Amino acid sequence: MKFAFAGIFYALKHDVSYRQQFYGIGAVVGLFIYYFDSISQTELFFIILAYTLILITELQNSSLEEALDHMHPELHHKIGRSKDMAAGAVLTAGFFLIFVLVGVALF
Repeated sequence: MKFAFAGIFYALKHDVSYRQQFYGIGAVVGLFIYYFDSISQTELFFIILAYTLILITELQNSSLEEALDHMHPELHHKIGRSKDMAAGAVLTAGFFLIFVLVGVALF
């Protein structure tokens, strides 16, 4: 667990994207919960699950980008595609969070 926490703290300190996701989406979810105070435990569970999914995919994206940049520092179209696909995973997780938030707000 020591290395896992070290990775999270490294990402918080050095990775702008992860830091933005960690604090930014946390604030948005917190405000959402504050304004919709009648959220059930099940709805809150899905919101936290969706938010955690974003953080997981952002860590994976950042670690992949850092490794690829180290292994192949010059521009290469296949490396770029790999990075784009990893970023697409983060975007997909973001869409899931929006879907959950909209679902909770509507129902």
